[in-house]
Amino acid sequence: MPMELHRILLIEDNVADTELTVREMKRGGLAFDWRRVETEADVRRACAEFVPTVVLSDFAMPQFDGLSALRVVRELRPEVPFIFVSGTIGEETAIQSLRSGAGLTDDEIARCFELALEDAGPLDLSPMFAAPGERKKATGDRSK
Repeated sequence: MPMELHRILLIEDNVADTELTVREMKRGGLAFDWRRVETEADVRRACAEFVPTVVLSDFAMPQFDGLSALRVVRELRPEVPFIFVSGTIGEETAIQSLRSGAGLTDDEIARCFELALEDAGPLDLSPMFAAPGERKKATGDRSK
């Protein structure tokens, strides 16, 4: 049976970083098609026309920021896994991103894809951020 061809939307302003990401995914053995975009209008168009199965996003870009990209993708394609691939994300922002439904990685891109794409639904990390008395056992169930 042929591998499923994933459609990966890369929200990235740097062509060299895009090439590095694509090279790492190929090295990981993933079958995929991809598109690179830089602006909110391009993200909206790609969500409608390209219909990604996963989104990778830089965090700090001159024309568009990662949290705004996350909000747009959650609005248009809430079922699509969203992963930040960035070296410029701080701890507070990482926590805010996780609470908003993003995944985070910096150098194990291919493995993160494998985990994110095992299920089409977003990963529910809310039990990790609940107050200690309210935490439920994490089940790993990605469906909602």
